Amino acid sequence: MSGEKNNDWVGARLKRKEDHRLTTGEGEYFCDTHVAGELHLVFVRSDRAHARILGVDTSAAKQVPGVVAVVSGDDIRDFKSLSQPVLRALVPAHFPDWYMLEIDTVKHYGAPIAAVVARDKYTAEDAAELVTARYEDLPYVGDAEAAVAPGAPIIHEGWDDNIIFQGNFTGGATPEEQAKNEAEVDQILKQSTHTVSQRFEVHRCGATPMEPRGFLAKWSKADGLTCWSTSQRPHIERVAMADILDLPTAKVRIIHPRDAGGGFGVKAPFFREPVLVAYMAMKLGRPVRWQENRQEHLLCVGQERGQSHYVDVGFDDSGRITALRTRGFADCGDGANGVYHGFVMPMTGAFMFPNTYDLPRGDIQLKVAVTNKPALTPARSFGAYPTRFAIERTMDKIAAKLGMDPVDVRLINFVPETPYTSLTGHYLDSGDITAVFKDLLKAVGYDDFRKRQAEAREQGRYLGIGFGTGAEFSGIASVDFVPMENQPGYGAATVRLDPRGQAIVYFGDTSQGQGHETTTAQVVASEFGIDPGHVTLTRGDTELTPFGSGTVAARSGPYTMSAVADACRVLKKKIATVMAHDFALAASPEDFEFEDGFVTYKNDSNIRKTFREATERIVMAPINLPKGMEAGLDHTSFFDTEHGLIAFCAHAAIVEVDIENGQVTLERYIACEDLGTIINPMIVDGQIHGGAVMGISNALFEEFVYDEHGQQLTGDLENYKIATAADVPSVEIIHSDNGPCPFTTLGTRGVGEGTPGSVPGALGNAVSDALSPFGVEVNELPIRPSKLWREIQKAKAKQAAD
Repeated sequence: MSGEKNNDWVGARLKRKEDHRLTTGEGEYFCDTHVAGELHLVFVRSDRAHARILGVDTSAAKQVPGVVAVVSGDDIRDFKSLSQPVLRALVPAHFPDWYMLEIDTVKHYGAPIAAVVARDKYTAEDAAELVTARYEDLPYVGDAEAAVAPGAPIIHEGWDDNIIFQGNFTGGATPEEQAKNEAEVDQILKQSTHTVSQRFEVHRCGATPMEPRGFLAKWSKADGLTCWSTSQRPHIERVAMADILDLPTAKVRIIHPRDAGGGFGVKAPFFREPVLVAYMAMKLGRPVRWQENRQEHLLCVGQERGQSHYVDVGFDDSGRITALRTRGFADCGDGANGVYHGFVMPMTGAFMFPNTYDLPRGDIQLKVAVTNKPALTPARSFGAYPTRFAIERTMDKIAAKLGMDPVDVRLINFVPETPYTSLTGHYLDSGDITAVFKDLLKAVGYDDFRKRQAEAREQGRYLGIGFGTGAEFSGIASVDFVPMENQPGYGAATVRLDPRGQAIVYFGDTSQGQGHETTTAQVVASEFGIDPGHVTLTRGDTELTPFGSGTVAARSGPYTMSAVADACRVLKKKIATVMAHDFALAASPEDFEFEDGFVTYKNDSNIRKTFREATERIVMAPINLPKGMEAGLDHTSFFDTEHGLIAFCAHAAIVEVDIENGQVTLERYIACEDLGTIINPMIVDGQIHGGAVMGISNALFEEFVYDEHGQQLTGDLENYKIATAADVPSVEIIHSDNGPCPFTTLGTRGVGEGTPGSVPGALGNAVSDALSPFGVEVNELPIRPSKLWREIQKAKAKQAAD
């Protein structure tokens, strides 16, 4: 890694520092984390979706040799509800009470009703099978629209209805203003030259990281509670755990293992299982460990999307939208997880509904209902995957209605310039979506494709192209994050220089495989002019690192790396000030450059020190320093912005549909992203690859399926199909250079969080384009060959009859 100039590190395709240990079996995951004398906890989970618990019999399990304790809901009945203020969004909502175990009723299949703690996991699992429960079945509600219908069975006792959140995102802050806007939008739609109306539906699917959740807790009176957790948000988990267990925060330490097998949002909520593990460790005075298995994961977490949207749009002869109205319904599940309660994702998706489009008037409303399913958990394209699908399909439907090219419809409706605030209040800070889209069209070879498509149709082959765009989160500023999730949005980092010129960086967020060790080293190396091999990263330990809100919303590049760079620059100023003092120079810090392992006076290159000499002088020999200056080279920076940041993207899919069986072949997938300054193109490309494949897998393969009683039928990877390498083409990536982000230290934007959101629109539009000769459209997901085949047969029969 030597031989490069310091200013070459940001932007270099540096190989990931993490990969050697990960590919040689030296990774340190949760499964590698153990403490002496640990016990193992296994949950007993409900086999009913909605039922009253008449009794849980744990007597047989308690008799199994090696079992230390068995607990059921009755044993923790007096323990407080986990619905605590620290875990609630600061928006009007109906927050349910929920507990470490279900007490009186179960509200979804797989909900925990008891737990067994034993000397080893095998004993605990055997004993758990001996726990039995008696139930009185209650009506199952498995659909959001059915849940809000008059007379629907109530999920949470004491509630008047099943609505956990409802919001009007347009028209003003008061009911009167909103009603006025609603009437005006209705009138505009009636007066519009053209209208299109359609219901769009996106199924339940989500994220399935290779490594499921895990939690290990150790208790001592001296040190308090020390926990190892797979959470994406150790600092948030620490504060919540302290509040719930009535402990001082100084007595709670959360450590994220060095490595993680993915997260993708699934590990961001505050869950009930870790609380019970910690509770049992305190009660028993022994370390207690829980490792989620794949079936538990598929039954209880990793579930997102699950929305339907009724869209009415008005437009003129040019395709320009005059007004848009949507009524959305989201299936929240039971709402029993902290921070999100299942509704924050669809709420955010509705807020972002306009996406990259300049909607002059709109009426956007959403109802989120609790049902007898597990609570929604976050996944990449947080809440926006369904709304992106709806708005992008709407654009193509406008084009079809007018006989226009969908490219032209988009170009006439794109946000004209930034900064821009949408009618929902979504602030688009910078970038140029039109430029991004045109770069995509060039990469696709759009005109050539249309010629090839026409030739293929003459041969009886059906090709199609579709587009999807995104105005994606690039971190979230505190001004937005505090009301959304009751936590700050700033990035925070500590940079410490040791006497040998080595840099150690500390930040509270975790890594689920994003390459933080590498990108952090590149930023620090670039700032100090040292080798990236001289930079190490410590993260995700609440005792060692500054407070961080977690690895969510693509915060790392724009926010955390800005904090890293800012901290480096403070230390550079200190080093330069001391050098000027030592050499008796009338110089400012800007007169020194940090490059190639040296700190050099720009006006005289003979005046310089090695970076090691410069740091050793301040750390080890802090005498005769400039007046008022302290020893040491440590600094913590907090980076925030006055408003949210976004990153534009545009995707294209090219497909071929076999009309004899409905099979969809994805021929090409192209993603064009506007990322500003790129720290490491190879890592960025990896993030886009992964996000696109996740979106494709969600749209074509994955689906959580429930029977008429609410039993989940997709509790293993045989029935919950995930895309493999054989199912997707190589994702082509184009970087659209429209300048750095003007609001971050390095000009960086975020990438990864929103990438899947552009996929369903691109795929749905591509398949609809391919089958346009038959009038077959994709307005609901997933896209299944069997459904397409049936629609093609209907279209053929109709054409024959006509």
